[in-house]
Amino acid sequence: MQIDKTDLGDSVTRLKLAGRLDINGSAMAEIPLALAAKSCRRLVIDMSEVTYLASLGVRHLVMAAKALDRGGGKLVLFAATAPVTEVLETMGITDIIALAASETAALELA
Repeated sequence: MQIDKTDLGDSVTRLKLAGRLDINGSAMAEIPLALAAKSCRRLVIDMSEVTYLASLGVRHLVMAAKALDRGGGKLVLFAATAPVTEVLETMGITDIIALAASETAALELA
């Protein structure tokens, strides 16, 4: 799992995740997700290069979303591949975390 963080200003952070968000990838993403959720108000995550999403990865995304929500912020995922989107929709996560097609759309939702 590769994670790139970019501060976009105005308390907005973008994370780009690349690789498998399986047990190993989730372990690598847990702390960066938690820190990003604590240090900004709006978090947008580029999922375009996430090739696999396991339940543990979903858990970390939901935890970050809930942390942001408690502080009045929001998490939005964008550019997720079809298999990743299917996992999120099947698990009902789209009720908690918004999905957007592009970064521009994600920033409008956040």
